Amino acid sequence: MRAEGRRDGRHEGGRRRGANPYRRLPWIGAGVLAVVVGITFLAADGAPPSRMTGAGMVPAPLPPPPPGNPAPAAAPPRLSGEVAMEEARLAALREARLGLEREIETLRAELEAVQRALPSQKTMPTEPAGPAPAQLTRLAPAAPPAPVAPAAVPAPPPPADAGLRIVLHHRSSSSQGAAAAEEVAGRLREAGLEVQSTRQAPFVPSTPVVRYFHEEDQAAAARIAGRLGRGWAIQDFRAYQPQPSPQTIEVWIPGG
Repeated sequence: MRAEGRRDGRHEGGRRRGANPYRRLPWIGAGVLAVVVGITFLAADGAPPSRMTGAGMVPAPLPPPPPGNPAPAAAPPRLSGEVAMEEARLAALREARLGLEREIETLRAELEAVQRALPSQKTMPTEPAGPAPAQLTRLAPAAPPAPVAPAAVPAPPPPADAGLRIVLHHRSSSSQGAAAAEEVAGRLREAGLEVQSTRQAPFVPSTPVVRYFHEEDQAAAARIAGRLGRGWAIQDFRAYQPQPSPQTIEVWIPGG
């Protein structure tokens, strides 16, 4: 009976000791869970942003690359064509401006020459009147009238005017100026002078003038102006550069 009692007592004691581990299981599980949670938070705090997607973190975008020097964009073909056309137009305007400046310089030189010639302008030479016919002594009855002589042929020009180079000038695009030039040329040919050419000019003097360029041609210019009639003057263009060849006479007809 005692032996059975001791066995029963050991058996009960063993059951009490065997029941203690199962009572500690909830606490062990809670401790393990706390350790796992702590490790997880420590891992989340130390992980780089790119590995925190599981914790609800969005990875930060990479910074954009630094801007480089962009290559110069080629001009479109249409723009290049327009630029070329504009440059051609500007070049044409420059040429026109240079031409106008040259014409202005020519007019200034003419004006200065006219101003120099005005104080020393010479009067037009007049044709000397022929000698008065000699009176005949009436010794006999009056004779019948003599037949009318044919029109006198113009006298040939003096030797000094034989080699003159006469050039007529009139305003361009002017029908009245062209007609006046034809009339002047005819009058000079009737006087026995040869007109070498007729030219057009954009600018002409306001009065009819005969220009000479050398000292030895001054008298010839005066004779030509006298043959053309009243209102014609001579102009001293000895200072004009470049000078034409000697015996060059220019006849300028004002614009209509």
